[in-house]
Amino acid sequence: MILLDGKNLSEQILNSLQLNANLDVILVGNDPSSLKYIDLKKQASLRLGVNFRLYHLPTETEPQVLKQLITQLNNKTDVSGFFIQLPLPKNYPQKELLGLISPTKDVDGLNPDSGVLPAVVKGIITLLSHYQISFKNQNIVVVNDSDLVGQPLKKYFSQFTNIITLLNNQTPDISQFTKTADILISATGVKHLITGDMVQEGSVIVDVANGDIDFASCSQKAAYITPTFGGIGPMTIASLFQNLSELM
Repeated sequence: MILLDGKNLSEQILNSLQLNANLDVILVGNDPSSLKYIDLKKQASLRLGVNFRLYHLPTETEPQVLKQLITQLNNKTDVSGFFIQLPLPKNYPQKELLGLISPTKDVDGLNPDSGVLPAVVKGIITLLSHYQISFKNQNIVVVNDSDLVGQPLKKYFSQFTNIITLLNNQTPDISQFTKTADILISATGVKHLITGDMVQEGSVIVDVANGDIDFASCSQKAAYITPTFGGIGPMTIASLFQNLSELM
């Protein structure tokens, strides 16, 4: 079994970047995971010499206020790129708001018209490619069918294979699909959704949500697997700054 070390690769990527930029971030509320990721992105910004500016709004902020802020950041000439830290509160029209971000400033790549891949998707692809894992004619199963992760992954992988299945955590008996997956990617946030008896011997297993995959049991059968922490998380942050560099 080979560990897909996203932490080490992300360090290499960050070390290769030279940026003179301003990165603006919108955060609504105080979700603990969001606060953690904001801090990690701020640390990376300081390391790269990027001017990090945070707009921290209370949970009760009206969506219209957020729309106005997005418009302001789109129009400000000193904003190199910006993103909205997800998840947003449930009452927010998330898809609509992400679509308002200018494609030329969308460092997270979540506007459908953005010129860069979503940072999390780019992180997954970059990590697998670094380990020279082939996508050609592979049976790829993604346990996430969202517009932010599953759909962009399907679009990318369709260049190499037509055997791509998108599931979600509500799909009945997902094991009938996961057991035959050559490459299995899970991003649901459901702890230990995937266990060792649900995966194929010699498969590639990617945990995007820090706990979807029961590492102890799945690692016994995987050829390649991400650690629960230090896999896709660091790669997503590195990819965000790669996107910032590409958009400048």
